[in-house]
Amino acid sequence: MNAIALPEIGTLRTVARGRSAHDGYQRGWGLMHAGVADLVAHHPLYQAGVEASAHWSVMVEAKRMNLFLILTSFYAGLDGKDVIEFGSYRGGNALFMARVLWDVAPGAKVYACDTYAGMPETDAARDLHGPGDFGDSSYDALVARRDALGLTNLLVVKGLFQDTFPAIARERPTFGLAHIDCDIYSGVKYAQEAVWPRMARGGYVVYDDADTPSCIGATEAVEELVMKRKLNSEQVWPHWVFRAGL
Repeated sequence: MNAIALPEIGTLRTVARGRSAHDGYQRGWGLMHAGVADLVAHHPLYQAGVEASAHWSVMVEAKRMNLFLILTSFYAGLDGKDVIEFGSYRGGNALFMARVLWDVAPGAKVYACDTYAGMPETDAARDLHGPGDFGDSSYDALVARRDALGLTNLLVVKGLFQDTFPAIARERPTFGLAHIDCDIYSGVKYAQEAVWPRMARGGYVVYDDADTPSCIGATEAVEELVMKRKLNSEQVWPHWVFRAGL
């Protein structure tokens, strides 16, 4: 697999308080201004991942490209390479990551966690989304698509995070990437607190929707994480990205 040629960045590569600004610039600035998006779009493994997703993902393409860069250009040195996604909706992004990981880290797993029945109860004082939103997902359809592709590294986990994650944790995985895409305060709050102790040193905690206008409850949960752990952001575009254990 040929890695993407990332731009040279003038900042020193130091890592502290949850980020390497240098690495964040390579991905974020590179995608926005330095032609990296075009390189990713034409990469055979990126195209294979998009094909695997069956176009079920509603993720902004720049964010999908950012995840691709993390997995293909920044993942090799991590001491754990499993991936977990909190909030998979129809599963398109989980399929994408599983296909990419198949080549990047054979043997690593992708856990796709969701109710597959829409949003649970939400907090009307914080969250715009309500119970049942995104209810047009299908556990059975995702499992069938996974099996048709032979992506045995994808584990589809149905239920509320607080009910399903303890069993995952008992397997003692070490996550290189946690993709938190659950839109509401309670889901984000639980996910980030539960997964942080299971992250590889330098692993990536990535938020899909905590910077969007319909997810201020998710934003609040991330603000609490920043204050609690005294973190700096590695990226604010196209994702909010932090590094664990640094």
